[in-house]
Amino acid sequence: MDNYIIPSRVMEALPPRVRGEIAIAASAFSLVEELRLHTDRRATLTVDGRNVFTAVLLTRAEMDSTLFSLCGGSLYAYNDTICKGYLSIGEGIRVGVCGRAVTEGDRVRGVYEITSIAVRIPHRHDSCGKRICCLLDELSYSAGVLIYSPPGVGKTTLLRAVARRLASGKSARRVAVVDTRGELGCFLDGASLCVDVLSGYPKSAGIEIAARTLGAQVIICDEIGRDEVEAVRGAHNCGVPLIASAHADSAVRLIRRAGLDKLHESAGFGAYVGIRRRVGEEDYEYTVDYWEDVQNAGTALVV
Repeated sequence: MDNYIIPSRVMEALPPRVRGEIAIAASAFSLVEELRLHTDRRATLTVDGRNVFTAVLLTRAEMDSTLFSLCGGSLYAYNDTICKGYLSIGEGIRVGVCGRAVTEGDRVRGVYEITSIAVRIPHRHDSCGKRICCLLDELSYSAGVLIYSPPGVGKTTLLRAVARRLASGKSARRVAVVDTRGELGCFLDGASLCVDVLSGYPKSAGIEIAARTLGAQVIICDEIGRDEVEAVRGAHNCGVPLIASAHADSAVRLIRRAGLDKLHESAGFGAYVGIRRRVGEEDYEYTVDYWEDVQNAGTALVV
């Protein structure tokens, strides 16, 4: 990853006439989290969770050209993930894509007439994550930790920092990172990290391989849901805690979601941690609810 506010690979994919405008707009901030491009609408920068408008407008032809460049000149190579709404272009950069879908039954077979390109820019924050590591130690590594927040707060950034902390130092653990979309493993290339990155693996398969084949002591995975229930249960039954994330605004609502309710019943997560952004700071505000607290709160609401 380079040191530009907007990574050079992204800047080079932009139409030449707007590169300077984007660079000038971004230079007003020390850190930009997202660049969002829209057909015939002003591009925006996401800074500290705020959406800042620029003067840049891209035509449909320029949007198509930008996507083509981000794909390295081969849309076909990325078609499978574009149909799922994103592409990963390396260096931990994930690009959200939407437009007009070509469908076959319930499946998206292609996307054209691109209307939005959302570039999520990863950042390394080594100062955060200590609270999660201490919590896992407090649980004696017998159960995992599920981190939740609405989208865009920084769950992936936090998971990366936790992975680095757990996999380094005199008490380093064997950490397996299941990086399905090519963004979680960013910044985990240090020579002194005891970490295995399963890049591109489906989450369920990656979790199972980490627990049964790699002998991981901790597994880290982003954005779990109903499709990962059995794999998470299997890792828990093998004695391997999972640190994962999910979208939610409260622990009680989280455990009511299909699939996550079954994970809660199996006590695979000993604590649920909500995070909130601290403007201008690298660490977060944490809300910690232990399994018993969430169980009692959920039961009281049902009654």
